[in-house]
Parts: sequence; structure tokens; C-alpha cells
Amino acid sequence: MMIKAGFSAMLWAGLLLMSNLCGAEGYPSKPIKIIVPLAPGTVTNLVARLAAPRLSKSLQVPVVVENRVGASSQIGAQAVARAVPDGYTLLFTSPAHYINMFLHKDMPYDPIKDFRPVMRMSDTLLVLVVPQAAPVRSVKELIEYVRAHPGKFDYSSSGSGTSTHLPAVMFNSRAGLDIVHVPYKSGADALSGVIGGQVLMTFTGLATAMPHIKSGTLKALAVTGMSRSASMPDIPTIAEAGEMPGYDFSAWGTFFAPAGLSDEILEKLETTLLEISNEPYFKKQILAIGAELEPMSSNAFHDRLKKELPVWEKAVADGAVQTQ
Repeated sequence: MMIKAGFSAMLWAGLLLMSNLCGAEGYPSKPIKIIVPLAPGTVTNLVARLAAPRLSKSLQVPVVVENRVGASSQIGAQAVARAVPDGYTLLFTSPAHYINMFLHKDMPYDPIKDFRPVMRMSDTLLVLVVPQAAPVRSVKELIEYVRAHPGKFDYSSSGSGTSTHLPAVMFNSRAGLDIVHVPYKSGADALSGVIGGQVLMTFTGLATAMPHIKSGTLKALAVTGMSRSASMPDIPTIAEAGEMPGYDFSAWGTFFAPAGLSDEILEKLETTLLEISNEPYFKKQILAIGAELEPMSSNAFHDRLKKELPVWEKAVADGAVQTQ
């Protein structure tokens, strides 16, 4: 009986392995769904929708993008975590995917264990803006101005713990600023608060702020990355300001699959997405929405994540961030 049981187990394992290999060789053979757990107007959503038709053309199957918004991006992520890890359900999301685990104690999935990164595709720098009437022209002048008036100014964000809130927490903490956080319902509302002079500053996506910067209703003081943005190279980085060497925050866009995705399918997706990232017209389209293509393999992303997670965790702790 033990021999038969052992033989059955080996046979089952062999059949399972054969099935996986066949699935990898025949992949894809049906439509692929990309779930974006963020709102339609976000840069993350725009990148996914620009990539989808190219992915469809390369893989020769329909690729659809579906927005599943809610619970700080947890609803969409949970749907992917529960999906079969066969490469037909993917997640395209922002750093909120990991930041959530520092904000929510009882999540319905594990952001690390329940997902396999496929490729980081895009990077979106945020820009620090103030009203045109604000008597500051640089990061240094902003810091000095707020320090001279402790507790008298507010800053806005699209919500507690979001990718427009944490860079401000990092900035204010490192500069030692006494400035009050005002969370708005959306990034557009947060920006309107600055334009109208209700708050002194906010961090927002370059694409969102660009028309207001060009029209003169906002002053752009700095971008959040280690290097300047290709779309607006005249704006310095916060690190260049001198007071915050090493300051770095970007809202990347990364493809994920459910944990258990085979190496073969991961490699096919990686290769295809890298080819798409090298298309000149695609690069031009991504740049036009205020993002930049920064393809990063699954392994490289893992290495980068080891550095980013402690930074986000500290930012949440420093800002005593509370979820809404």
C-alpha cells in the first residue's frame, strides 16, 4: 500500500509538473486582465491603459484593464491575490500596495507573500508646489518661511497615507517643520487648495501640476527624485536644495501576479514588457503624462524594495499617519 501510495504521489507530481510546463509553453491562450486598484484619472491607470494594447499586440490575445477602486487599493489587490497564478490576472499598482501594511493591521492578504512582482515599468516623480502668491522661490526659502511662522500653515494631500502624503511627511520631518496636514478627498482637490491659497503647499504628480505651473498659478519648487524629470528638467530636485541630501520618493507603477506564478510565464511577461518599454513612441506617450519609463526586473525590484520599505515605515511612524 505504501509503495502504491508513493507511486501515486509521484505520478500526480509528474502530471502537475507537465501541466505547468504545457501551460507555460502555450501561454497565453486567452484574454489577460490587468486590475488597477486606483482611480481612472491617476497616472498609474494611464500607464496601464497605454501598455495594455501593446501587450495585446505582442502576446496576440486581448488585454483588458479593469479599475477596482476602494479600501486604499485593497479591493483590487485582494482580487489578484485570490486569482489563479496562471498569468491571466495581473495587478498594476503603486507604492500604496506596500505602504498599506504599515497603515492597516488587518489586511485580507499579505502584500509581500501573496504576490510575485513581474516588472516595475514606470516611475512618476512628484513635485512640491506652492501658490503663486507665496513669498518663496526655493525649497530653502520655503523651509525658512515655515520655520519663522510655526503652526501657522497647512499642507494638503489626497488622503492620509497616500503617495502625496508620505513625501510631505518625509520632507517636514527632515526639515523639522511645524505644519498641519489637511487631507482632501482627491489629488485634484488637494491641488485646488493650494491654488486657492487655503494651504501653503502640496506634493502632486507632475502631469497634474504641469498646466498650472506653465500658466503661472503655481510655483514648482522641486521634484522628489534623485534626478530631475525629463519632462520638466528646469525644476531642481529636493536633494539639490542642500538641506536634504539623499531625499528620494517616486510613485512607481509595477506589474504583479499572484504568488505561485511560474518562472517560465514570468520570464515571458518580463521580456514582453521590456520590449514594450523600449518602443520610442510608447516612451513619448509616457513622458507626455508626466511619468517616465524605468523598467526593472523582478529580481532588481526585490533588491530595491528592501531599501524602500524601511523608508516608508519610518515616514508613517514619523507622521503618526492615521487612515481615514
